[in-house]
Amino acid sequence: CQLLIEQYNGEVPRTRTELEKLPGVGRKTASVILNTAFGEPTIAVDTHIFRVANRIGIAPGKNVLEVERKLLKVVPNEFRHDAHHWLILHGRYICKARKPLCHQCLIVDLCEFKEKNLEGTASSFDMKQLT
Repeated sequence: CQLLIEQYNGEVPRTRTELEKLPGVGRKTASVILNTAFGEPTIAVDTHIFRVANRIGIAPGKNVLEVERKLLKVVPNEFRHDAHHWLILHGRYICKARKPLCHQCLIVDLCEFKEKNLEGTASSFDMKQLT
């Protein structure tokens, strides 16, 4: 806070470069601030978004920066503010790391995740019939 007062007249900087100069602010935090506080069309990639983007195949990548760059290419500007939150919530509550709730997922038919958990759904019965 003292640094914000001394160097930025008490104002939070509005650029990624200036934000990342602040102690404890990395790329993800800067993206969150730009997206939520300033309405910039950017996407902060956390572990949930990284997992979802790779599982569903929307923006597969080996690291968060690669996933972020791909998401920025495929998600139109007007949806980026909300997409950031939708993807986080989807990863937190449906596409969980250990036990994804594929049977509750609205996009299960579009998902490229090879280890889908379809137990308890009509889809799981159909899938078992085919194998």
